[in-house]
Amino acid sequence: MDNSSAITLTAQASASTNAHVQTPPAMPVPAAPVASSPALWAAIIGAGSALLVSFLKDFLFEWLKERRTRHQSQADVYRQYLAPLCETCEKIVWRSKEIFIDKRYAFLKTSTLPLDFNAYKRISTLYRIAALIGWIRGMNLELRALPRTKSNFATPISKQIMAFQKALADGPHVELHRLTRLSALWSIDLSRLNQAQQAALAMRFEIEAHAATGGKLKPNPDHLRSLPVDEKLEICRRLAAYLAKETGNKAPDEYIIKETVERAVGGLSYREALLYRDWQDALGDAMIEHDPDSVRRFRVVGYEKFTALLETEASWFRVLGKSIDDIDFDEIDPSDFRSQQLRDLSAAVAAILIGIAQTKDAFLVDQGCLETATRLRDVIAAASSATKA
Repeated sequence: MDNSSAITLTAQASASTNAHVQTPPAMPVPAAPVASSPALWAAIIGAGSALLVSFLKDFLFEWLKERRTRHQSQADVYRQYLAPLCETCEKIVWRSKEIFIDKRYAFLKTSTLPLDFNAYKRISTLYRIAALIGWIRGMNLELRALPRTKSNFATPISKQIMAFQKALADGPHVELHRLTRLSALWSIDLSRLNQAQQAALAMRFEIEAHAATGGKLKPNPDHLRSLPVDEKLEICRRLAAYLAKETGNKAPDEYIIKETVERAVGGLSYREALLYRDWQDALGDAMIEHDPDSVRRFRVVGYEKFTALLETEASWFRVLGKSIDDIDFDEIDPSDFRSQQLRDLSAAVAAILIGIAQTKDAFLVDQGCLETATRLRDVIAAASSATKA
């Protein structure tokens, strides 16, 4: 190869090199977007699953666990108190059997001999009632002390316990009984009033009766009977005029007032022993103490301490202390509502035992006592129906 050829080839190579260096590189063409990618969907599903598992683990499962634990705790507290509560109910049922089935109720009269023994029987009856109030109070306090629990936890015997508390606390029937009795004496027609209106009038008449008697109607049921005749007549005139005005009737004539004055005073003078709901709580608080030797937080105080509590000036113990004294089941005083209250209370306690016997804890109830409770309930229902008739 001659020199000219070599020079030519060298020039061509140099030009080719320069052309390659100076030409800008071609821009890459972006790829078309992928409509669907298995790897991408797998990543999304994986991330979502991880979030869901984290939520279930940290929130839902913990909430369900807490809820289940809380329910178990409530049920456990109920069952921890159920055995002593059941035992106390049995003791009340046996004592109620003496009164309503065996007719051995003479010990209720404070004058019945032997005095000491019968006084013990009355006080021990009151102790059993107060002990039941205490066990119910202790159970409720412990249920409410559970973390984040509801105060309306329903036990299998909640309705029966409410009936027991109602028998101790409620007395609207007393007001209505007084209204109907005095209206009949004074020939005041109540038929134009429906049941709700009669109940409302009975409540208002209760207030008027207390005002007319100087507020001494309830603290001393014998107060009116010991008043002079003129004062009795004045009270009866005022109350008869009030009822006539409230019902749109004509006021009774003076001779009717005079003729019925003693019966009217008897209708106004009544005895009852109501333990209001807050009083029941206060009495229950006094009846329990902390129990360091049991899984339960509380236990009921002993008989000796109870007798000391009966001597205190607390209103709830004063009412309880006289609640069964001198109830006469041989000749029931229509103005003594404590006899019906004792019936209602005994029937409610019998119902608690019957209710327990219908649950999985039936083994706690003595079979003989259960049969007695069933019979007691039926006997009391028949007696109450006869009294109302």
